[in-house]
Amino acid sequence: MNKSPPLKAIQYFSTTARHLSFSKAAQELCVTQSAVSHQVKLLEDFFNKKLLIRQGKRISLTQEGDTLNSVVKDSLQRIETVCNHILKEPETNLRIIAQTSIATEWLAPRISSFKKSFPDISCYLTMESMAASFDPQEFDIVIGTWPTPDNFVSTKLRDEYWFPVCAPSLSSKINSNESSSILTLPLYSSENGEDWQLWMQRQQLRPPAINTVEHFGLALLATKAALNGQGIALSNRFLAEDLIKQGKLVAFPQWQYQLPWGQYHVHYRQGSHIANAVQSFVEWLQLQISSDSKTQG
Repeated sequence: MNKSPPLKAIQYFSTTARHLSFSKAAQELCVTQSAVSHQVKLLEDFFNKKLLIRQGKRISLTQEGDTLNSVVKDSLQRIETVCNHILKEPETNLRIIAQTSIATEWLAPRISSFKKSFPDISCYLTMESMAASFDPQEFDIVIGTWPTPDNFVSTKLRDEYWFPVCAPSLSSKINSNESSSILTLPLYSSENGEDWQLWMQRQQLRPPAINTVEHFGLALLATKAALNGQGIALSNRFLAEDLIKQGKLVAFPQWQYQLPWGQYHVHYRQGSHIANAVQSFVEWLQLQISSDSKTQG
């Protein structure tokens, strides 16, 4: 004996039970009222049980009918939930790695605005200080001063300039018309002193006979150390912009210069299967930088 009831009859019964009306069920199903009544009768014959109580034009459920209807209703809701999940467009996951400096001081505080503009794109952001510390092939977007990875294309974010920064308490010791006045103070270097050597060459200054240089592994650390009011670091807008706006650092942009290795690029994978999401992020990134530049200008 077939233990499965006819699905068409189940559908007609469920619609009738929901409306408690043969005529309304027929209207919803676009069939005749007699067709609905016939399918319900087939289901009752299958179970050999009355499922509906017919009292003229009024209909009510028997105990067996109420039990069956609750199970059918729950099953249909579960089927609807599964269908909606299958039909739903999957969320795009964008994996981004950025150099520590730009990630912590500039990108992380702004990433939420990308999510607001593109709610269907999920961003996973992480950071590294050195290119050798990660495999770029595991990411869709790489941002930093690193070389272009294999199978990636690159776009320079902007012309990046480096300039001296220090705490307000130390800025009074600097003559804004004499770049040499900086060399009387402790210098914070993130490039084994080479950053300051290039800066002095650009300013046409000779290194002083005695000069205190403290070394840091990252330009971000040197910039943060300058907050203590004891020394001067070479920094850039990505690292120091917010601190300058907050009045925690004073910048000397009149003595800015470009480091050969200090230009930030966004690298993104060629032929990515989520190329539209990548392009959206790159355009958003460029718009943020353009907006920042207009604000400063």
